Amino acid sequence: MPPLAKHHSSTTTKLLFVGDSGAGKTGALASLAAAGFKVRILDLDNGVDVLRDLLSNGNYDKSAIGNVEYVTLTEPMKNQGGKLVPAKASVWQRVAGMLGDWKDGDINHGSITTWDDNTVLVLDSLTMLSDAALSYILAMNGRLGQHPHQADWGLAQALVENLLRMLYDEGVKCNVIINCHIKPMGDESGPERYYPNTLGKALPPKVGRYFNTVLLAQSSGRGANLKRQIFTTSQGTIECKNTAPSKVAQSYPLETGLADYFKAVRN
Repeated sequence: MPPLAKHHSSTTTKLLFVGDSGAGKTGALASLAAAGFKVRILDLDNGVDVLRDLLSNGNYDKSAIGNVEYVTLTEPMKNQGGKLVPAKASVWQRVAGMLGDWKDGDINHGSITTWDDNTVLVLDSLTMLSDAALSYILAMNGRLGQHPHQADWGLAQALVENLLRMLYDEGVKCNVIINCHIKPMGDESGPERYYPNTLGKALPPKVGRYFNTVLLAQSSGRGANLKRQIFTTSQGTIECKNTAPSKVAQSYPLETGLADYFKAVRN
């Protein structure tokens, strides 16, 4: 039985990073690269261009951009009856393949279970991964591009939850960050709250249980007064949590926030 002082949270962070589109979740990864972490991104949102700009504009050490690798995974689309639908469903299987054996051209990093605690696996985003899971189920049932049946939702939710369970496992020693948009949910029985934007109504409230850290990226103001922050404690209808309440600040500036948080919980 290991002593509590050596709990894995002192060296490894599994983080759900939530916020509206444009709040700065992807750009916030720049501070980790600047702090020397190896950042490896599964880019399902096709949005790493902002990270390239931030790491090239002189605000971070010029060597930091060399710490970031990414693989963009998107579905080809086609016109079907006047609307765009996936031409095939390959993203879910490609994500699973990369986690089991990360290969991209001449690069081969092996399974994520072999990565160390100076490496950060980023899945950007859970929202798009959830769509990929549903497309995969529809394709398996020969109904890709059609309206999902009730059973399709349940099968796709199970795929997503099992992936979260795998990343949560202690066998994955690297850091994990999953970016996710948020959506309001509520009914007549209580006030509306915000949850991770994933499939259906049953899965979103369950996502947070697979992470000991849930942080919120949020912006306020406009133009020259625009301010972006990372919050470590709950904000109104959005629940946050962290592994070291006595060590971390309630909020950090977006530009350095993730690196500041990682340093705090490891100190």
